[in-house]
Amino acid sequence: MTTESSRAAGARRVVRAWVGLCLTLLAAAAGLRAAPAAAQEIMPYEFTPLPAGTNLALGYYAYGHNTDYSIARGPTFRDSGLETHIGIARLVHYDEIAGIRGGVQVFQAFGGLQDARIGGQRLEGAFGAQNIGLSAFAWPYINEASKTAVIVVGFLNPPTGTYDRFAPLNLGDNRVRGTVQVGLQQGFGEQFGLDLAYDAQFYGDNDRPFPGGGVLSQGTTHRIQAWANWRWNAAFTTSLGYTGTWGGEQRIDGILTGARTKIQRIRAHTGYFIDPTLQVGLELNHDLRAVGGFKQEFGAIVRVLKVF
Repeated sequence: MTTESSRAAGARRVVRAWVGLCLTLLAAAAGLRAAPAAAQEIMPYEFTPLPAGTNLALGYYAYGHNTDYSIARGPTFRDSGLETHIGIARLVHYDEIAGIRGGVQVFQAFGGLQDARIGGQRLEGAFGAQNIGLSAFAWPYINEASKTAVIVVGFLNPPTGTYDRFAPLNLGDNRVRGTVQVGLQQGFGEQFGLDLAYDAQFYGDNDRPFPGGGVLSQGTTHRIQAWANWRWNAAFTTSLGYTGTWGGEQRIDGILTGARTKIQRIRAHTGYFIDPTLQVGLELNHDLRAVGGFKQEFGAIVRVLKVF
């Protein structure tokens, strides 16, 4: 190979490296606008049909330690990381209409994204609120004798969250999101039970993704969840769970950014009722695989639930 050919090849490698880095930052900026914590992510016994008139007040703290950042159909950047600190306030009301049990709920998440870097390139952190969540749910089928309950849940997230198109990271995402979820709770005897769920999340367009304009669009995200629960006594429960998420490829003006959702996560949970109206719970989780974004190496969620 001649010297000129070597120089040309070297120049092409430099260009490809810079292009790859730019695409990575682009994917990060687009992908991190989505909320790191989602109300559609269920905890054990989430689908228990409680009596009409019951109210729940719940508070969550979710921490995530994220490492490698991968681009869909592209490279994985090892010198990457993100720390997430999210708080969630949630209110749930149970009712019954025309013999069908159901209810409504509202939730608001807020917090911060810190120590973000991709491929060694540091990004400024963010603090603020995520989009408010509005939800309604109903059980079309309940069989208390067989301990079976089927639930349908709808979620709507209008673009109320903190958003700055000049910032690389945001808690809000300047777009409407909607989710349909179907769940099954099945008990076996007095101690063992299963929670199963599937949901599909749909996204409106973000017409202000970057200072230079453009339109960010995203495909439907699909998720399956499963919990195997064991009730040791009336107060204490333990559970093992799995979550698989796929889809959600992002585009800017029709061009793929490399951000998407493809996650396999294992989860463990324990819950304890201090008294019949007050429960504390702890979840630990770990991503077995993550493509199209950060991999959560370690996550923890603390939940306090009050019945009134």
